[in-house]
Amino acid sequence: MNNSFYKELFLKLKSSKKEILVIGDLMLDRYLHGNITRISPEAPVPIIKIDHEENKLGGSGNVANNISNYGIRARLISSIGNDNNGKILISLLKEKKISTTLIFKKNDQTTTKIRSIASNQQLIRQDYDCQNIALSDNDINKIMNSISEKISVIVLSDYAKGFLTNQLCKKIIQRAEKFNIPVIVDPKGNDVKKYEGSYAITPNKKEAIELSMSENIKCDLEANLKIILKKYHIKNIIMTDGKNGIQQFSKNQFKHYPANSPKQVFDVSGAGDTVIGTIAAVLHAGYDLESSIKLANIAASMVIQKVGTEAIQLEELESYFTKSIGANNEKIMKIGDLKFLTDKLKKGNKIIGFTNGCFDILHSGHVSYLEEAKKKVDFLILGLNTDYSIKRIKGDDRPVVDELNRAKVLSGLSSIDAIIFFDEKTPLKLITSIKPDALIKGSDYKINEVIGSKEMNQWGGKVFLIDLIPGQSSSKIIKKINKK
Repeated sequence: MNNSFYKELFLKLKSSKKEILVIGDLMLDRYLHGNITRISPEAPVPIIKIDHEENKLGGSGNVANNISNYGIRARLISSIGNDNNGKILISLLKEKKISTTLIFKKNDQTTTKIRSIASNQQLIRQDYDCQNIALSDNDINKIMNSISEKISVIVLSDYAKGFLTNQLCKKIIQRAEKFNIPVIVDPKGNDVKKYEGSYAITPNKKEAIELSMSENIKCDLEANLKIILKKYHIKNIIMTDGKNGIQQFSKNQFKHYPANSPKQVFDVSGAGDTVIGTIAAVLHAGYDLESSIKLANIAASMVIQKVGTEAIQLEELESYFTKSIGANNEKIMKIGDLKFLTDKLKKGNKIIGFTNGCFDILHSGHVSYLEEAKKKVDFLILGLNTDYSIKRIKGDDRPVVDELNRAKVLSGLSSIDAIIFFDEKTPLKLITSIKPDALIKGSDYKINEVIGSKEMNQWGGKVFLIDLIPGQSSSKIIKKINKK
């Protein structure tokens, strides 16, 4: 896999008019973040002082979110209780622009998992499970009618919460066959027959062993899985195995895809959702299963570096395939890497600052300005105009110093924590993507003239103006050189 594959994939994802249908158990993932400073006087347990809460899409919702983040139209079919947690899920789905067909169960509750986290370490989880109230015939007909030639792939996200019954799975797989739609299943439990006739199932190793033991056959896992393939007419078993990567079993072959080792593992929850969502996305774009699994392996290695249930971002994959300019310089970054880093810093209550400019021929005015900017924030990002951007603004004679050399010189300043290039005339796209806490410019501007100042209000950011040293400018230096 290389950069040309990524670019081609991106174009195919963007041009496809079909949608992926995700059917399965929807749940709310709540995260209570805080710090432990003392032990309870009531019992020998730590006291977590909560400083903020997060609500995220869990279960089939996280699968749909992964798919949606690839720019694909995802439709989610599931059920929720008529309660406050259900309302939170509806709000999250609308925010993510995920289409839904939701069945409301009046006498049931929404499945919710509450995790308490201190210093990126999960301490306890509390679960509220739904009551497995059966779907009506009318509900089942609604689901069947959603399966048509407009669907490219169907994902069954089974968390054993009762939505995907044996009868429903059978009906979905049979109807999908009529339209030649592959059905991929994230299985749960030991009833393999439930998924009979599917294109692929994606158990982790523990789940694969459980499925295998249910058949009471040989002690050899690989042999057992091959028997299951044949007996239940499942075309592929894609087994995730943590640091060992992914193993693919099909009728006539076995393939092993070694893991892409992450820099650091924070949380494996949701990794299976990323794997199945990515496989579905790449199949949706018209690629084969091998390409799908390879990209899923990469995506999974990225998502486990995040805390909590998180979906993969398209920008993160871009950063994997597109090496940073000046790759040996850690300060010069791509947007995916930078967003990942700033998200982590924000969770640690660090203040993120953003400034921008051409910085063509670095002088003392620049250095002084950047030092003052850094005093206002914990982490300062410099948006640097590319050569193309500068030519659009200042003409073909500029810049004097090319973008790579400008970035290398600037990265030597301790005041700058990260540098990111932008091609546009303004850095507005970068600002709205990063959402810094502080936007910083020189005092030669008025606040309402600063690009991004209006947008900063949307997330509670502030704009700061820094006094400049009089008489210092790259243009003046260039004029002086030209006179000689």
